Amino acid sequence: MAGRGRRRRLTAGQKVVLAAAVIIALAFPAWLFGGSYMKRRGEALNLAREWAIEGPPCVALSKAEFEARGLKVRKGTVYEDVTFYRQFGHMSCTALRYGAGWGQSTYPVCQFTTPKALKISTDKGEWYFDIGPGQPATIAAPHGKVRCVRAAKFTMARLIGRP
Repeated sequence: MAGRGRRRRLTAGQKVVLAAAVIIALAFPAWLFGGSYMKRRGEALNLAREWAIEGPPCVALSKAEFEARGLKVRKGTVYEDVTFYRQFGHMSCTALRYGAGWGQSTYPVCQFTTPKALKISTDKGEWYFDIGPGQPATIAAPHGKVRCVRAAKFTMARLIGRP
């Protein structure tokens, strides 16, 4: 067997280098993607805390009651496949992640300064609210179902950067 040579054994130093290369090859992607995901989750949790608004529920109306009260909604905005109509004021929206920040999909949450009246349209239906004059409101629409409270942290002062 003249054509076959002896197989060379790895030295201790080469084994250490090979083991380190294997560890790096396995650990780097886990660190890169796992750390990035955990950072995004942490940011999602902070955003959810910032946008958690407690307050009394909005006065919900049927479409007929809404129209009978003469309420009109002139300003409309589509955000995350939900249409938000308001009579007055300004709004600010964000997308929150499902599952306490673990989920990949999101749902919209919008805060309003003084909307007076709101109409929200999702793929699950339409919701009508009489907020009242000068009152703020926050709408969340997880899974296309709308929840409204008469409270918000969003103000015009925050919009222009004042405390």
